[in-house]
Amino acid sequence: MPTKFKLVWYLCIVITVIGFFYLSAKDRMEDAMVAEEKASKRSDARLKQLKKRDAKNKNIKVDPVKAIREMNALGKYKEAVEMAEKVAQEFPGHAKLQTWWGISLVKLKKTDEAIQHFIKAAKNDPTDEKAHLYWGLTLAMDKKYGEAIGHYRTVLEINPEHSNAYAYWGASLNAIKQYEEALTKLDESLALHPLNTMAHTLRIDVLFNLNRYKEAWSAVHKAQEAKIAIPKGSLDRLVKVYPEPKT
Repeated sequence: MPTKFKLVWYLCIVITVIGFFYLSAKDRMEDAMVAEEKASKRSDARLKQLKKRDAKNKNIKVDPVKAIREMNALGKYKEAVEMAEKVAQEFPGHAKLQTWWGISLVKLKKTDEAIQHFIKAAKNDPTDEKAHLYWGLTLAMDKKYGEAIGHYRTVLEINPEHSNAYAYWGASLNAIKQYEEALTKLDESLALHPLNTMAHTLRIDVLFNLNRYKEAWSAVHKAQEAKIAIPKGSLDRLVKVYPEPKT
């Protein structure tokens, strides 16, 4: 074969090979682009599915503690206890759950059982002031006023501005006839929250028990100015012993 034809022949082969590799590379790039587009579409579709699922989960998600609290507010104490028991199987160390479980049991008059849950709540979260507050109230219901005061003290160590803890402390002191100390705690309660209903009404009773009737009437007028309803029994016995002074 003449040299000229050989050169043309080799050149054709080279061009064919280069063309083949070029077209192969182009095809691979196109395939890759198609695959990437498909992957992108699948990714977008998956993302949409996840968003829908998350939105659905958010819609049906329920805070069990909130649900139990609402059941208590509606007087559904037995249902609240049943729900707490079920949720606790999955979250046995949830302090607030134990606290509200105990509160539900108190409403059912199961005080001994309730205290066991307050103990668990306080152990799981030493800063759970509500556990100690209701623990104290439950003990006071059983006339264990000294023990109750210990828990009110703990509440105030956790939260020094807890007006109700002072009021309940004052109530326990009044029950064991430590009237002067009770008056001090009620004054501390009102210093933190001037509209604390319990502190106002208890203060009238404590002053009555101290035979300080004129001051008791001043406490009545102060409560009335704050638009606080005074228990009829407290007012009646004060009227009977010491009629309202004329101004």
